Amino acid sequence: MENIGIYILLLFAVAAGWAFGRTSVSSRKKHSVETNELFADYFVGLNYLLNDEPDEAIDTFIRALEINSETVETHLALGALLRRRGKVDKAIKIHQNLLARQELDKSFFDSTRLQLAIDYISAGLLDRAERLLNEILGDSTAIKWDALRYLITIYQTEKEWVKAISCSSELLKNPAYKKDYDIRAAAAHYCCELAEQLLCEEKGTGAKDIIKKAFAFDKKNVRATLLLARTEQSLGNYKAAIKGLVRIRTNNPEFISQVLGPLAECYEQIHNLVAYEKLLMNTLPEEPDVSVVLALSDLVKRRSGDEAAISFLNDYLVKKPSLTGLIELLKLQIPKTDAAMSTNLNLLQQMINRLVNKKATYQCHHCGYEARSLYWLCPSCQKWDKIKPILEAGGS
Repeated sequence: MENIGIYILLLFAVAAGWAFGRTSVSSRKKHSVETNELFADYFVGLNYLLNDEPDEAIDTFIRALEINSETVETHLALGALLRRRGKVDKAIKIHQNLLARQELDKSFFDSTRLQLAIDYISAGLLDRAERLLNEILGDSTAIKWDALRYLITIYQTEKEWVKAISCSSELLKNPAYKKDYDIRAAAAHYCCELAEQLLCEEKGTGAKDIIKKAFAFDKKNVRATLLLARTEQSLGNYKAAIKGLVRIRTNNPEFISQVLGPLAECYEQIHNLVAYEKLLMNTLPEEPDVSVVLALSDLVKRRSGDEAAISFLNDYLVKKPSLTGLIELLKLQIPKTDAAMSTNLNLLQQMINRLVNKKATYQCHHCGYEARSLYWLCPSCQKWDKIKPILEAGGS
């Protein structure tokens, strides 16, 4: 039975809550009647559990359990359980009923407000959740840090990046979160989202300012470095762009395929493709990604022609076979063959292309999600910075 252990614990909580809630009752007769009623509900709930009907069991427990200072935690637990089971409307009702109790202790009042805000988020009622969480922040309660985390979730969903950055900065003031990589990485990406908007509006200087803020959150953020290089490139600062792109190649070599295109453009703008080729040759022995080989092949072709590029690729593929490398080799060789051989090679190229196109090129290191395109935010687990390129090493 699903979560049977949790439900059994709740059974005991119901019984304990009832016992504490009745200790001050003076009338023996009334006490006896209430005891019989509670135990009737108690065994009805137990029967539902044994018949694998947890939702009906929870409803029975809620009806049986009077709200008082000793049973609030049990009601909160029941509400959270209902929310996890997708019964968000019932969870909202429980938490709203708790908040309606004027005599509710301040700490329980704050906890209930937080749980109700989480209910609203689960139900998609983000405006209500935001309003409730901001009330918690305004009261400067002990759970303000939890409220900030949920506010960040809301602002990320609504793409309100300025507010998300502000809440992240506030949260990072807490020593318990100061070194939390996930929070810092997310905040850096919020800055990047703003920077991309500014770049689309051709506001390069403003974009640079917000990217610098991204580095304050995460100094090795790949996306921020790529954006800064793109910004410098748009402003004509090609050497500065190259410096940033080379830093990615050093600090995050798995993203080398994202760097090569912009690097080639920048070196071409300063008329120094020789330096670019030298960089690639130095990278080749230590880099398993075949994209470096393809970039070198393109340079060889531009400098010395197709035959030199074919020879270069042949030498590499003999040592480290690669499907992507083979496709590039076929592109160069097919125009140089007779009609019959060209037809066969074209067929081979199409088959290899189909194989390669079926393969994912990126994978989330948190949940395993695979994709053909790079996402900075995983569409599956909603984690930032977890999707990495799948390197096509030799032998693939």
